[in-house]
Amino acid sequence: MSDVYRELSKKIMMENSVLIPEIWKIVCSEEEANILNAMPATLAQLAEKFGKSRDEMNAVLEDLFHRGVVFDYEKGGETFYRMPRHIVQFHDATILWQEAPQKMIDLWVKYMNEEFHQIPELLTSIKYPPFFRVIPINEGIASKSTVLPYEDALTIVEQATNIAVTKCTCRLIMKKCDRPLEVCMQLNKGADYAIRRGTGRKLTVEEAKKMLRDCEKAGLVHTTENKSGVGTVLCNCCECCCEAIPYMRHAATRGIVSPSRYRASVDIEFCSSCGSCVDICPVDAIALDDEGFAVVDGDLCIGCGLCTGTCPVEAITLVQVRDESFIP
Repeated sequence: MSDVYRELSKKIMMENSVLIPEIWKIVCSEEEANILNAMPATLAQLAEKFGKSRDEMNAVLEDLFHRGVVFDYEKGGETFYRMPRHIVQFHDATILWQEAPQKMIDLWVKYMNEEFHQIPELLTSIKYPPFFRVIPINEGIASKSTVLPYEDALTIVEQATNIAVTKCTCRLIMKKCDRPLEVCMQLNKGADYAIRRGTGRKLTVEEAKKMLRDCEKAGLVHTTENKSGVGTVLCNCCECCCEAIPYMRHAATRGIVSPSRYRASVDIEFCSSCGSCVDICPVDAIALDDEGFAVVDGDLCIGCGLCTGTCPVEAITLVQVRDESFIP
């Protein structure tokens, strides 16, 4: 195998992976891989470097864009092209390539099952800032005045300039549950990209709000980029297929996603011992004690609020346990 595929893997922090170079090899030819390896660059720079006309190079870039490995951006009045920034972007974009061969999908499944665990382990061990964070369900928060605009899913979609929805790439390939598939929301530039590429369909704000409520009923966790403000994605994640949520059950891997600023709290005076909160918790943070009351493991709780929505007697609320500076 050409070293260029190993070089592309290195650029997305996968230098030691056995499988990622094999995926690169399916996605692009050796010449295309060399073009990707020369990025970031403008169309003119790439055309000159590889001895192609601008039209020829533009055709190559459009094809690679369609496959999910080229992204464009504006800088200084010029359009530049870049490859995926990290393994998550490479994973999500290539899986939505409509003509992707089954061999590539099979390799992604193999990678998720055999190698991906190294990423959350590494991020956790070096205390690297998580890529994503959990967004709490607003209705379950004890004091609504503490909620920041960018940790309320409904407010996030209200503030977005453009909204699109794509299929959840994790459930699309892992197939471990029958939860809703077309629920991965792309916002602003993310929505522009999905619509232009043909991998997403446009949503109105009201459609997006309804989808969020439906996702909560289905037991899906809202997550977004780990930063303040409205980002480019609002995911709705399950605890079995997701590339992040399952790793939050264990101390050695939970650094891949940041919990919300909240934690579930049970009022045992109202707890009916039904166990609905135990069943819906995506990280096994709730159990029934010897007396049958729900008890929350504060170290495990990610503050998603799913338990607050399923409790029939409203015995569970989300209480703030982290200040505003927790969100970078």
